[in-house]
Amino acid sequence: MNWKKIWKYILMLLAVGFVLLWYFSERKISRIYGDLTEKVGADSFLLDAQPVLIKNISVLSQDGKRFVPHQSVLVEEGLIVSIDSIIDDSPDVKIINGADKFLIPGLIDSHVHLLKSPNDLLLYIANGVTEIREMMGDEVHLQWRREIEQGKRIGPDMYIASPRIGSFGKVEGWFMNWTQGFESVKNEKEAKRLVEEMAEKGYDGIKIYSQLNADGYKSINELAPKSDLDVIGHIPFSVDLEDFLMSNQEEVAHLEELMKPILWENGGFDGIKNQTDANDFLAAVDKKTKELAPGLAEKDIVVTTTLWLMESFVKQKFSIDQILSEVELTYVNPGLSEWDENIPGLGWLPTVNRYRILDVETFTPSQLERIKIFWAAYAEACRITLRNLNENGVRILAGTDANVPCAVPGFSLHDELVSLRDAGMSPAEVLQSVTSTPGEWLGKNTGILKQGAKANLIILDKNPLMDIANTRSINSVMVNGRYYKKSVLNDMLNAVKNNNEASRTVDITKYTKE
Repeated sequence: MNWKKIWKYILMLLAVGFVLLWYFSERKISRIYGDLTEKVGADSFLLDAQPVLIKNISVLSQDGKRFVPHQSVLVEEGLIVSIDSIIDDSPDVKIINGADKFLIPGLIDSHVHLLKSPNDLLLYIANGVTEIREMMGDEVHLQWRREIEQGKRIGPDMYIASPRIGSFGKVEGWFMNWTQGFESVKNEKEAKRLVEEMAEKGYDGIKIYSQLNADGYKSINELAPKSDLDVIGHIPFSVDLEDFLMSNQEEVAHLEELMKPILWENGGFDGIKNQTDANDFLAAVDKKTKELAPGLAEKDIVVTTTLWLMESFVKQKFSIDQILSEVELTYVNPGLSEWDENIPGLGWLPTVNRYRILDVETFTPSQLERIKIFWAAYAEACRITLRNLNENGVRILAGTDANVPCAVPGFSLHDELVSLRDAGMSPAEVLQSVTSTPGEWLGKNTGILKQGAKANLIILDKNPLMDIANTRSINSVMVNGRYYKKSVLNDMLNAVKNNNEASRTVDITKYTKE
């Protein structure tokens, strides 16, 4: 028996098996993130930019607190040329009748995850979201941004943060990078390499994640500003609130990041056994966030909300069918919603939802009630944090964590605005959190209606200062000098829906609204 040949064949078979395993694993990951979802053509909705005159419309004032009636707004080359009560018509200008309608800046979602399905770009435009902050960046997002800027693709303006930065061992780091795009930094040398690489590629900021160690956090905070990169994201587990306030971090990506250290101090889940414990925890959150807020305001650290997502956790644990029926599930990349139960991640449907209670039948009624009390307190703690920050002058950015279950890109921002109102912000404050405040933070001359500002605009049928839910009453959208009437926006949605259906492997009829 020729053992040398046998071992040769065995090694060949193992190599072939490894290649096949790698190929199918790559395909599975690509499908999950939307790379294999049927794509709407990049140039499908590329209308020609043209001068536009919107006549006799109510225009949101620069302070965002009122509407000025009977105004005309002239847009040329993607900029607001003038806002006045009288502007003469011109034969070369498209005339829009704005009677009984309301003009506001395009909305800005300050926390999204595009993943790898460019169809999401259309969902944002169709929902009046003309600018986004991508908080888990990838080189494909940089490519899409270039195509949008070059007029080759329709989509929102994009701020793109780096991939998430944590601290992992070599094997874990490789796996986290392969499956979820993480980058690993453990010391100053690795931080320097990463910051230089992210700056060279064209990212706008460094996305700090929870697992980053203290040395990595300190080094990134020292190095990133020197490369003109913002430090944004989570507050790492390795860093206390005092060290965070002394850092160069400019933004906190979730309200819960400021609440969670207080939760840990009160014993976490184990510390909330009943409603009395929950009330004590909420009192602690109220006290400590009031103490924390002036320091945030003084350093001008902005805070992004993602409140609706926090409020959804109870439903996702106990009423997953209900919440899937409430959101616009049809428009979610099917690979993402279906996921794969063998890969930890962001699945939406009941068998793969990351927030569901596993093996619910193994819990007693009292245990389930305790879980409900905990997550209800978790959401209320975020609402308390929001109120205290807002009342103490901390700048608030509305964000959704879109594509995290069950936040549907574009649609979820309107849900977020209602949550912010219900938590205590006035309609004007909510509108500012999604227009002028992020526009000012981004420094892009957007989010405000004035001469010379970028003409990313929405015409609404109803007044959002009367009811913030009226941001859904979209009549038309303008982005990058292109005017999209309602029928074309609906065509965008239908194109995404149809392509999703062509890529779907799980029937979701029971969750659809039709």
